[in-house]
Amino acid sequence: MLKFRSQLQIKWDDHPAIMVVGVVDGTSEAIFQTLMSLGPSRSEWDFCFYKGSVVEHLDGHTDIVLKQLYSDWLPWGMKRRDLLLRRYWRREDDGTYGAGYVISPVTEGKHSVVKL
Repeated sequence: MLKFRSQLQIKWDDHPAIMVVGVVDGTSEAIFQTLMSLGPSRSEWDFCFYKGSVVEHLDGHTDIVLKQLYSDWLPWGMKRRDLLLRRYWRREDDGTYGAGYVISPVTEGKHSVVKL
C-alpha cells in the first residue's frame, strides 16, 4: 500500500512547491510500475506531466529520463520546463522498493552541461 498526502508549500526558492501523498491499494510491483511509467496513463495521477521518455538505460537500476511538464501548473510567467532526470531504484528483500532521482533543467536551444 502506498500512502499519499497533499501539501502546498508557500515558498520554495520563491516558487510554490507541491507534495502529494495518498493511499493506493496494490502490490509493490504494480505500484512501482505505475510510478515508473512515462506513457499517457501517467497524466491520470501526475497532473503536471506532459510527456517523457527514457533517454538511456545505464544499468538494471538506473535510467536517464527526459520529462516535459505542462506550463499550466508552473508559476505565472514561467515557461514549460524540460527536465533531465537520473532515476534509480532498488528492490528490497521484503519486496518493497526504494527509489530516487536527480533533476537537471534542460535549456532550450542551448547546450546543457548535466552533472550526473
